[in-house]
Amino acid sequence: MDQTPHELDDKLDRLVGKISLWTSLFLATAMTVWYAMANPPDSDELKRMRLFFKENAIKVGEFLRMPHDEKIKEVKKAQHPFYQSYMKASEVEKGKIRKIYHESIDYTPYQYWFNLFGLWMIAFSGFWFIGLMIQGVVNLVRQQKPPL
Repeated sequence: MDQTPHELDDKLDRLVGKISLWTSLFLATAMTVWYAMANPPDSDELKRMRLFFKENAIKVGEFLRMPHDEKIKEVKKAQHPFYQSYMKASEVEKGKIRKIYHESIDYTPYQYWFNLFGLWMIAFSGFWFIGLMIQGVVNLVRQQKPPL
């Protein structure tokens, strides 16, 4: 039973499509796992700090913008241990805390996992799109190739 060239082209096209899909799944998963290994989730202590910043965003923001003398006065009145530990921290640590504060205003505990899923979706879509474009180019080149 011989197949026509058109049927062979269709089978080859479906095979290339399947390869493109599975390659995209593998590459997107590998990229997401690599990112997750390189950037582990926040520790419990950091999660608690982010939630404290989220719940007290205005008060903490005002504290961070105060001049040094006013901060010292505020620390004496403050109940939360964050304020005392902030004043004892080095300038580098204070900079990191200010960075965490700005990142934590709209923080949710499941944000890391949502971002990983989003990364996987973007990577999969991108790799699959590239695979489909390559498949389309190969089809165009095959159609324009003169028959032997």
